[in-house]
Amino acid sequence: MQSDQRAQPPRNGAGRGAGGGIHRRGLIRSAAQLGIGTFVSRLLGLGRDMSRAWLFGTGTAADAFSVAFRFPNLLRALFAEGALSAAFVPVFTRTLHEGDRENLEDFLHSFATLLLLTLVGVSLLGVVLAPLVVPWIVAGFEEVPGKIALTIRLTQLLFPYILLIGLATLAMGVLNSFGHFAMPALAPALMNVAMILGVVVVAPRVAETPERQIYALAGAVLVGGLLQGLIQLPPLLRRGLRPRFRWAFGHPGIRKVALLMVPGIFGFAVAEINAFVNLLLASRLEPGSVAALEYGQRVMQLPLGVFAVALGTAVLPTLSRQAAAHDFDALRDTYGFSLRMTWLILIPASVLLIVLARPLLMLLFARGAFRTGDSLELTTIALVWFSVGLVAYGSVKSLVPVFYAQQDTRTPVRCAALSMGANIVLAVALMGPMRLGGLALATAAASAINVMLLFRETVRRTGIGIPKDLVGAGLRFLLAGGACGVAAYLANETIPLPLLPRVLLALAAGGLADLVVLLLLRAEEPRDLLEMLRRRFGRSR
Repeated sequence: MQSDQRAQPPRNGAGRGAGGGIHRRGLIRSAAQLGIGTFVSRLLGLGRDMSRAWLFGTGTAADAFSVAFRFPNLLRALFAEGALSAAFVPVFTRTLHEGDRENLEDFLHSFATLLLLTLVGVSLLGVVLAPLVVPWIVAGFEEVPGKIALTIRLTQLLFPYILLIGLATLAMGVLNSFGHFAMPALAPALMNVAMILGVVVVAPRVAETPERQIYALAGAVLVGGLLQGLIQLPPLLRRGLRPRFRWAFGHPGIRKVALLMVPGIFGFAVAEINAFVNLLLASRLEPGSVAALEYGQRVMQLPLGVFAVALGTAVLPTLSRQAAAHDFDALRDTYGFSLRMTWLILIPASVLLIVLARPLLMLLFARGAFRTGDSLELTTIALVWFSVGLVAYGSVKSLVPVFYAQQDTRTPVRCAALSMGANIVLAVALMGPMRLGGLALATAAASAINVMLLFRETVRRTGIGIPKDLVGAGLRFLLAGGACGVAAYLANETIPLPLLPRVLLALAAGGLADLVVLLLLRAEEPRDLLEMLRRRFGRSR
């Protein structure tokens, strides 16, 4: 990539030291940009899952695709969106703020070239090794003739996705370091649009059986991955950044990113190993369990991705600047604020997903092939028990950047490794009595263990300590969440309405009850969030 005078450090209020109100407004502004883009993407992702459920249900093709797509997603988490962002953004942000454009150019060009070569090699290796690895992972698929062979072919077709998404993620990291969040947040929407068109428009026209129609969906994934990178080129070009090869692989920035990525890869590998353990065990349960597990997790991740992931992504550059300036009071304030905002949203979201799991899934998926067999029952079980851990999943997204901002990727790895061990033990123990629900509950419990370990390490290793009033805020949110659940349950169970208005009324009743209780308890967080969003969008108008 090529840089000119426009490639200057972003002027963002989020990075102004201890001016709590200033950096909070900047953080909310960045999170709002990410949240809006992510919300659009997640809605389209929901449409993608609805179209998949309509055409494939939880049948053979759906199970095979879920497994095949998991392999490149594992490597995406290790080499792209996960470890890459966590290691690259702090180093690139610090290099950017040093103001040496030539050094920045050398670092960025060389890192991009090295990443490209690495991902090409990984993609080719995945295609070659798929026939050896896939049968071992999903041995339970042997009971259905042709299911393993279909999974292998889909895995080979989907593996180049890691190359496309890796380069798109690098562009995202660069733009986020410049304080630009909107376009990277919207990029995944193109993937979802491509997949929806692949299922609804292409698949029914190219084949008659689900086992052949599924190839149209795999091809749409590759098209969507390409589009995710292309949509980010215009904002890069506006900053004078153009793709360019460079071979200076000994650049100090690359060495620093590599040192940070090595433990980071293991950290993100933990989460993916957990997912693989669930997949491995689910493949040995009743047919359709793998796809049901994925559908349930996707619905649970809608509020997680819209808010918690957006806030966690937005907070990393801010924390990195505060850590570089040794302004640890501001750093503690920033991550405490991030946690409170996360809990404000995700506690009622978790309650609503648990209470309204079945009617929500009926509204979203109960049509086409999904209406057959045990699809609805299996997915409801998965969604309920995944949602138990929603707050823990979101808290991790706010806690881990505290360590990454200080270029400490080892501590989160240790915490994640311990939680992985807990997940494996719990999954094996719980799948007997609880079947599919046991796998989802094990993941939720392991994430809660990870949160407790991360909290402990923020005190022991970083010296930052626990932000003030965090416990009080948590208790207020829990009380409000209880009221939310009661209101949603009563609205859903006692008011005789058709499904759509009944679900909407129950959601509204739960949300209103949550807000009323928080206001009665004089919680500051709802007012803070509404006021900052009002200022942000009031100015934009």
